[in-house]
Amino acid sequence: MQRRHFPAAVAALAGWGTAGAAAWAPNNRVEYVIPAAAGGAVDIYGRVMKKIIDASGALGGQSFVISNRPGGSGMIAAAPLLQRPGDAHIFSMLSTGFMLGQVLGQFKHDLLRDFTVGPIFFEEALAVAVRADSPFKSGADLVAQLRRDPGSVRIAVAPNLLNHIHIGLLKPLAAAGVDMGSLTVAAFRASSESVVALMGGHVDVVSSSAANVVEGVRNGSLRALAVSSEQRLKGTLAQVPTWKEQGVNAAFTSVQGVYFPKDLGAAQIAFWDTQFQRMAASPEWLNTLAQYEVTPRFMNHTQASAYVQNEIKTSTALLRDLKLLK
Repeated sequence: MQRRHFPAAVAALAGWGTAGAAAWAPNNRVEYVIPAAAGGAVDIYGRVMKKIIDASGALGGQSFVISNRPGGSGMIAAAPLLQRPGDAHIFSMLSTGFMLGQVLGQFKHDLLRDFTVGPIFFEEALAVAVRADSPFKSGADLVAQLRRDPGSVRIAVAPNLLNHIHIGLLKPLAAAGVDMGSLTVAAFRASSESVVALMGGHVDVVSSSAANVVEGVRNGSLRALAVSSEQRLKGTLAQVPTWKEQGVNAAFTSVQGVYFPKDLGAAQIAFWDTQFQRMAASPEWLNTLAQYEVTPRFMNHTQASAYVQNEIKTSTALLRDLKLLK
């Protein structure tokens, strides 16, 4: 789960894959099913994606709609894809969380067998944040309290338990000697909702993708205690130390991309590889990722499929280390 470096594949895009793309184009509306509620980082990325692809004219006048279907460890969002094999007009968000969920049996499908893995777009770090008036000033402060009384701190994650956001917190806490079985953790439908709960005093700590706490840190309402990456992030969170800098030997990052129904043809895959690669190289997309302190890591269908296969093996080892697998 450590940060890996993958080919950016953003050079010389003009005409890339044109022959494959020309063999198929949407003839109906395109739907992006987002497995989280509106307002969080996943939803924001989806709406930027829609804006860029709509403006490109790549859909030939077909509409691009976004549906938010949170819950069920991603199973609710996956359901319409399972009903439409071979249909490249619908896709959903793929993340490390679903790879973990498959290993745990929460996401009750096989990403490689039951779907078509699409491109992966970026890699992101997770952040642990508190309100600005919290007594916790650092990740070390939080660890010290959780060692003394692991159930005394109310922790929020989203959109479900034991996803990448939750595991990204459990990994450093386990490395620090915290009793994970006694933690008090609540799941919200989206990180935007868990941050609202934090600001309202309903929880004490939020674990989320770093993107969801950037604005709060920027305006002074939140304090980020630690980031999960190997190195510090840039921009607003540049002053936030990593877990390793605070004496906890753990790092974790997650990727995000998309997946489609199974049985897509080569021309359909080529079309979406081309469109998403162009999107990933666009200034608007890159500026959005920079704003939310996310690292571009584009992988096409073939590269992403190999990544998912390897990451499922890595996730299995991690979950065994955390004693979350029997």
